[in-house]
Amino acid sequence: MPETGENISEEILTPIDIEKELEAAAEENREANFSNKTIREINLSDKTIETGITFEGAKILGTVFLSRTVVAGNLNFDGAIISTSLYLGEAKISGELSCRKISTGEVLNLIGIVVGKNLNLEEARIRGFLSLNKAIISGSVNCRKITVQNSESATGTIRGDVYFQETRVKESVDLEEAYVDGLLSFQKARIRGFLNLTNAVINDFLLLKDAVIKGEFKSEGMECKGQIA
Repeated sequence: MPETGENISEEILTPIDIEKELEAAAEENREANFSNKTIREINLSDKTIETGITFEGAKILGTVFLSRTVVAGNLNFDGAIISTSLYLGEAKISGELSCRKISTGEVLNLIGIVVGKNLNLEEARIRGFLSLNKAIISGSVNCRKITVQNSESATGTIRGDVYFQETRVKESVDLEEAYVDGLLSFQKARIRGFLNLTNAVINDFLLLKDAVIKGEFKSEGMECKGQIA
């Protein structure tokens, strides 16, 4: 008989467990809930998911693949810890995409994503690049106090760059007090609201070539290597 207080290894969810919860959520017309779970890895690329999904506070030991995935609701990674990378390239999220206080060991790839409402990356911690190239965001983008750092490994360095190249945002983009190890690029971006870089620290260049910002450009207290417009 186990002694009181003996360590019991935590359950690690497998792809079969994930599939079962997605099916149950669809049948019960509720959000699929993986909050605070430990998950080996996630591969839901090219799938259509009929409900929202939450991975709030989850610990994911491998990579998360949601490339070209369609999510009929909100997608929540608030406070999740991902050991390697999160791929959401060309995904379609009908609701909000919330990654507040997420932590990734490598890149966060949102290239070509379509988000029906807001994107929240406030206080996210990313090692490696963050890319929203060619993304379409129908609400606002909140990247306040985000940290994007270089990722060092035996195979080399992934620069901590942030890309909004050819990104379209219906409302505003807020990077107040952001910290970026590499460059920050808004080349050919279209932002209908304001762009806020107040007190942001960018260790390389800020690129604004061919960007269109309809609202106010706020840059009081911003630090960068140089600005290319």
